[in-house]
Amino acid sequence: MKSEVIISNKTKAMVAVAILAAATVAASLRIYFIREDSGGYVLWNAGEAYLFISVARRGLHVSYPEYAWVVLEQILHGGRDADDNLSSLMVIRITPTTVERHVVDPGTGRDLYTPFEDRIYANCPDIGGLCRWAGDHFERATEEEQRKLDGINRLIQRDIDDENGWSKHGLGPAPVDYKFTIKADDKFELSVSNVVAKKYGYGSVSVDLLRPAQVPERIWYLDGNPRRVSKAEYDREFGRR
Repeated sequence: MKSEVIISNKTKAMVAVAILAAATVAASLRIYFIREDSGGYVLWNAGEAYLFISVARRGLHVSYPEYAWVVLEQILHGGRDADDNLSSLMVIRITPTTVERHVVDPGTGRDLYTPFEDRIYANCPDIGGLCRWAGDHFERATEEEQRKLDGINRLIQRDIDDENGWSKHGLGPAPVDYKFTIKADDKFELSVSNVVAKKYGYGSVSVDLLRPAQVPERIWYLDGNPRRVSKAEYDREFGRR
C-alpha cells in the first residue's frame, strides 16, 4: 500500500509538470488575425469614374489561452484595441478603355471629395486643407482655387446627382446587403455591391466594371470579415521583422 501511494504521488507530480509545461507552451504561441475596413466614394461623369477608397487594416495577435476566452468578433470590432494598424487610400480611375490604380499613404483624414470645373477637390488636413487630385497624388490647391472654393467651405459631403455633369455616391461595408449600378453613358457601367456574412456580420464590398461586348472585370474587392493568418503573412502585412 505504501508503494502505491508513492507511485500515485509521483504520477500526480508528473501530470502537474506536464500541465504546467503545456500551459507555458500555449501561452508562448500566438494566433494572428487581420481585419480590413473600407469606405469611400465613387465620382463619375459621362466619360470617366473615380473611386476614392480608404482602407484601414487592423492586426491582432493573442495567445491560445486568450483566444479561448475572447470571441473573434469582439476581438476585432471594439472589444479590444488592435496591436497593429495601417491605413491607405486607393484611387482608381476608370475610362472606357483604361483602369488606373494609385495607392496614397497614409490615406487618413481626406474627405469631402467634390468635382469642380473638371477637377476633383478634397479636404487634405495633412497638406493644409483644400487640395486637388493631380493624376497620381494630391497636391495643395492654388491661391486662386482657395478663393473660388472659399477654402473647403464649398466642398460637399453628401451624395450628388448630375450636378454640372458629375455625380457622387458613397460606398463601403454596411450591416445590410445593397447593390447599385453607375452608368457612364453607353461606354461602361460599374456595379457596386455589399454582401453581409452571416457568421460575423461584416460586409464584403465589390466593384465590377461592365463594358459592352466584354467580360465583366472586378476592379475592387474587400472582405471585411476577420481572417486568421500565419505569423509570416502578419509580419509581411505590417512590415514587422
